Amino acid sequence: MTDRLLVCGLGSGMDHSLTELRSPRRELVVATDRPTDRARAAADVLLAVDPNDAVAVLAELSAAGIDRIDGVFSLGADNPPVISTLARRFGCPGLPLETALDCTLKDRRLRILRAAGLDLPRFATAESVGEAVRAAADIGLPVVLKPSDQTGSLGVLKAESADQVRALAQEALRLSPGGRIVVEEFLEGTEHTLAAFMADGELHRFGFADREYGHKERFAPHFFEGGDTLPSRLTAEQIEEVTETVRRGAAALRLDPAVVNTDILRTHDGRVVLLEITCRLTGARIATEVMRLATGVDPLPNVVRLALGRPLDLEELRPRHGRAVVQRFLPADGGVVEWAGDPRDVARRTGVHDVFWGLDLRPGTVVPPYRGGAEVLAGVIAHAEDLQGAEAIAERTLNALPLRFKAGTQ
Repeated sequence: MTDRLLVCGLGSGMDHSLTELRSPRRELVVATDRPTDRARAAADVLLAVDPNDAVAVLAELSAAGIDRIDGVFSLGADNPPVISTLARRFGCPGLPLETALDCTLKDRRLRILRAAGLDLPRFATAESVGEAVRAAADIGLPVVLKPSDQTGSLGVLKAESADQVRALAQEALRLSPGGRIVVEEFLEGTEHTLAAFMADGELHRFGFADREYGHKERFAPHFFEGGDTLPSRLTAEQIEEVTETVRRGAAALRLDPAVVNTDILRTHDGRVVLLEITCRLTGARIATEVMRLATGVDPLPNVVRLALGRPLDLEELRPRHGRAVVQRFLPADGGVVEWAGDPRDVARRTGVHDVFWGLDLRPGTVVPPYRGGAEVLAGVIAHAEDLQGAEAIAERTLNALPLRFKAGTQ
């Protein structure tokens, strides 16, 4: 029988991977609020719907006459509760809804990890500006404010004074559907992404990248992440220490079996702090293209096996080669586009895997100021024999982008 897979949600750029999911032995249903040409070409059935709304997705499936789904997952979209709800509705494999909520809602996740003895920033929750001000005073400035129920970096703000806490807490609360925020101690160090599968209590790592935060506070109070770097600059011993921390976090949250995406901070004095951990594939093309270019490991076949309740093929998670790969972003930070060409014109250079616009750019497009959690203006994925070479290729490529803003607007 043909397997019917539902891909519910596409992270930024993740439509590039849809073609690889096609097979004569499966039917591919894609539910997305980003119905790109790639998605239309790859999907057997395309549903234009908010993938963060389980009721809306179920209604669209019913309208399309689809009453059977054999496996469901997202491609980098941070919507585990919806995935769990759909899996239960159709009787296919998936984590319980409570588990998905535990790793999605920041305050719940932090409480569980703290109870398990994981090293965390000092934190408190707040449902009002006054509570946030008191929490910040107890924790000590500076602090980071985060909507408890938002994903990515949307509404994540650094406050360095009591006055800033008052103003920024109001903004973070506005962005929280549930009206609840987390106030966290601000820590400094290097940040990393670990991608893995958890099965039978064992964590099987298939990717490890350094997060590029050289200009992290360029748009303060918002944070800016400039991309990803492989291989990591951490030592093998340090990577294993991080991996064990992630395994403990995944076990505490009962992410088993699951694909696991994490953000980790290693402080300057060697603490390993788990900032984020959730049950989804790493997005922004990191797990599917950046890590794969570096190691040769393609996680997608095992993502499909997991969704269908079949055993993982651990041999497929072993690195095939080692290559330096970077992904670098240009932030979208205001202006009016005068002219935009085809980024593929600079993608033919040696070492350029891809270069892309993060926004739909055409003459007259108004690019808003950077406010965190927004799409990037452009990005490049580059590779070379060493990191210095890959970074140089990425820099030259972004400098050569066919884009011009109207005078005085950038």
